[in-house]
Amino acid sequence: MFTAKQEGTTSLEDLCRELQKEGIYIRKQSLQERFNEPASNFMKKMVEHALSKKLGLDKESIECQFERIIINDSTVFQLPEEYAEKYKGCGGGGSKAGIKNQYCYDLLSQEIIDITVQKGTVPDCKYPIQDLRANDLRIEDLGYFKVEKFNIIEKAGAYFLSRLKFGVNIYIFENGQYKGLELLKVIDKMQEGEIKNMQIYLGEKEKYPTRLVLEKVPEQVANEKRRKLTTDKQNKRKGISKERLIFCDVNAYITNCTEEQLPNHLIRQCYSLRWQVEIMFKAWKSFFKIDKVKQMKIERFECFHYGCLMLIIASTNLLSYFKQWYFKKYREEISELKFFKLIVSIRQEMKEVIKKQKQAIADFLDHLASIIERTCVKEQKRNKLKPLSILRNLPLT
Repeated sequence: MFTAKQEGTTSLEDLCRELQKEGIYIRKQSLQERFNEPASNFMKKMVEHALSKKLGLDKESIECQFERIIINDSTVFQLPEEYAEKYKGCGGGGSKAGIKNQYCYDLLSQEIIDITVQKGTVPDCKYPIQDLRANDLRIEDLGYFKVEKFNIIEKAGAYFLSRLKFGVNIYIFENGQYKGLELLKVIDKMQEGEIKNMQIYLGEKEKYPTRLVLEKVPEQVANEKRRKLTTDKQNKRKGISKERLIFCDVNAYITNCTEEQLPNHLIRQCYSLRWQVEIMFKAWKSFFKIDKVKQMKIERFECFHYGCLMLIIASTNLLSYFKQWYFKKYREEISELKFFKLIVSIRQEMKEVIKKQKQAIADFLDHLASIIERTCVKEQKRNKLKPLSILRNLPLT
C-alpha cells in the first residue's frame, strides 16, 4: 500500500504485478478478498504506530520564545456516493459522501502530532486538543473557535492565537460590572492602518478574559473580504447581515499572549504562519493524490488511504530532518512543495531502500541531500516573509 495510490487508478492487476516482484503470486480475485475490515484496521493501526515514532530532533537552530508552534487544520474531499453510509458528506451540490483528515503538527520542527480520519460532516470544533504542553503557541482558524478550549490552553501554561469569531458575545469590565461591547462602533471610529489593543471578556456565561487586537484594513482589502463572503455558496443560502459586512473592515485577533510576547504590529504576521498548513494540504493533493478516489470496494479504498498517509508521514519526517540540516548548514529554508515533489518522483526507490540495511539507507539519504541542495531551495517571494523570517521578528523572551 505504501506506493499503491497513483492518482487513484491503481488496478488489482497492477497490485498483483507489484506483488510478483516480491515473489508473491496471487490472483486479483483473491487479492480483492483480502481487502477486508481486518486489513483496513491493520492499516489504521500502522498509521497510529508511525505517528508514535518521533525523530526527537534538537531545535537549537531556531530561536523562538515558544517551545512549539502548533497548527492544526483539516482538509475535506468528496468520495463516491456509495461510501456515504460510513463517510457522510455535506451533499448540496457535491457528493453525499466525504472524508475529512485532521492534521496537527509543530511548525518549528515539522513534527506531525496527529492525523485523524473522520467523516466529512464532523465539525472542526469537535476535534480534541492534541498533546497540550506548556509554552506552546497554538494557532487555529475560526472552525476551531471555542471559548472553553482557550481556557484549557491557558490553564496548561500554553498560548493561543485565533481570529475573533463574529457574533460571539463580547464584554468589557467598567465600574465594577460587565458591559456589552459595541464592536461595530469601535471599528467605525478607527482609521485605516490603526491597530487597537483591548482587554475583553468572551462568552455570556464564561466571561473569559483575553486580549483583542483590531487592525483596520485598507478599503480595497475590506471590499475583497466582502466579495468573498457574498459569493460563497453556503453564505448565499444563509444570507449575510449588514453587521457582518462591516466586520470585514478589520482583522480581529484574540490571544492570551501579552503585548511584550506578541506585539500588536506582529500579530498578523504571526497568524499568517497558519497558512503553512495549506502548503502541506496542497502537496497532499498535488503530489500524493490523496483526494483522487475512484469507485472500489470501501475496504480497499481505506487501505489505499492509510497507505497514502503512511507515505505522507515518512515524507514529512524526511522533510523535518532535511529542513533542520539545511538551515544549520546554509541558514536558509527548503521548499516544502519542491521537496514533496522530489520525494514522490523517487518513491519507488525509497520503498526499495527501506527494505535494506542501515548503510544503504544512509547512502540514500546522502544522495537525497545532494539533490535537495540543488533543487529544493525556497525562493523569496516579493513582499512576503519566509516563516523563519517571521519568527526572527518575534521577541525572544
